[in-house]
Amino acid sequence: MGQKKKKGAKKNPKGFKKGDKIHGQKKGKKGEAAAYVTRAQALAKLQVSLADFRKLCILKGIYPRDPKKKAHGLDKTYYHSKDITFLAHEPLLNKFFELKTFMKKFKRLMGRNERDLAKGAEDRKPKYTLNHLVRERYNSFEDAVRDLDDAVSMLALFQALSADQRRQIPTEAVNEATRLYQEFQLYCIRAQALRKVFASIKGYYFQAEIMGHTVTWLAPHQFAQELPPEVDFRVMLTFLEFYRAMVKFVNFRLYADLGLSYPPKRNSLRENNSAEVAALEVEMREAGKAREAAADAGEKADAEVSATVAADFGAESEEAKEMQRRVAEQTRMKNTFRGLKVYINREVPLRPVYFTLLCGGVSEVGWERGAGVAGSSAPGSTLNVGGKHVTHQVVDRPPDSFDQREGREYIQPQWVFDSFNNGCQLPVALYAPGRAPPPHLSPFVDDQAEGYVPRQRELLDRLAQEAGVSSGAA
Repeated sequence: MGQKKKKGAKKNPKGFKKGDKIHGQKKGKKGEAAAYVTRAQALAKLQVSLADFRKLCILKGIYPRDPKKKAHGLDKTYYHSKDITFLAHEPLLNKFFELKTFMKKFKRLMGRNERDLAKGAEDRKPKYTLNHLVRERYNSFEDAVRDLDDAVSMLALFQALSADQRRQIPTEAVNEATRLYQEFQLYCIRAQALRKVFASIKGYYFQAEIMGHTVTWLAPHQFAQELPPEVDFRVMLTFLEFYRAMVKFVNFRLYADLGLSYPPKRNSLRENNSAEVAALEVEMREAGKAREAAADAGEKADAEVSATVAADFGAESEEAKEMQRRVAEQTRMKNTFRGLKVYINREVPLRPVYFTLLCGGVSEVGWERGAGVAGSSAPGSTLNVGGKHVTHQVVDRPPDSFDQREGREYIQPQWVFDSFNNGCQLPVALYAPGRAPPPHLSPFVDDQAEGYVPRQRELLDRLAQEAGVSSGAA
């Protein structure tokens, strides 16, 4: 017979283990359920708004979790309790509180029409830096280089946008993103670090090799961008804020490795006249001899590395052959346009073509964009359309719409990208103005792994092999 319950006995309080009235354990205080908290609980613990909490998580690199047991329901967003404790000790939290207090005072003064006092208060607005977060999230410089893909892509995106007060895109963020992106491009030019380029409908894909790591980014086309209403630019600006701080550190270190001063000097007159190439062109005349010397030194270093690998593993080993193949490929890319003097017409997208040409070792580049009178040289350009030393002219218009001069080749912009990816100058007849160019194959696709090798790929490989044999024989 079961023992009868006494009348008037109290039931176990809700949430306590059954049969343990004295030392009951509350539900959610132990095990996996206690390791996660909801977003509402995190906001209550940190005493911040949702916008500040989202910003703090992005800057610190903390993301929501997906626990197996969701104690508070399936429709909640969960965070690890240790991450929230980590956020509670962040110095930026106090800065957010100070900014919130400042905004209350500032709005009060503006509401009273006390503009002089409001202007004085704005000069004392609390400021903060993200330098400690960069050192905290990246223990070594190589870790920061591995994470450059998203950072450079974000900079390239915002440098193509215009400031919009309605969407809260500040002018300072756009200007700094443009400056940092141009400085990163200048490093790639000086180090000749670019390895792949591909023009697509989304924009231009670039891949550079930096400190032994590949960095891939997307630069949009230079058109007037229409900002979609469903995109929350406040979140993107928070990512941009951290990436701006990170890229500053990375650029400084990369420039120091090349023995350059950072930030590079800028020509304000040239920047005002032709802003899109001013920052890249500012050191190119002084850097021409230095780039050629660095290329020669790099070739000697690569040859020494290949000889060392061949001595260690044997000249016929797979390691030695792979090293020799890579060295030969990189050398061809760095010298693809060596000795050429190229002039770019105004209808051609200047930034990607200019960047690719310089990374390919071109001797001199001129452009028409920004020229006041037809036939005159643009600000910052050392060549004009009538120059006798021009070897190639990049055009993107019908052949009957411009005068063709003797002694130079006329090519479409795709010739520059395909030649660089192939590591040799392709036949210009296939890219003549007014003619449909060959298929623009992506260098990011491994055709052998995909199981289908296009005919154009076979042709390009054959041309690259012939160029490698001829250069090796020379």
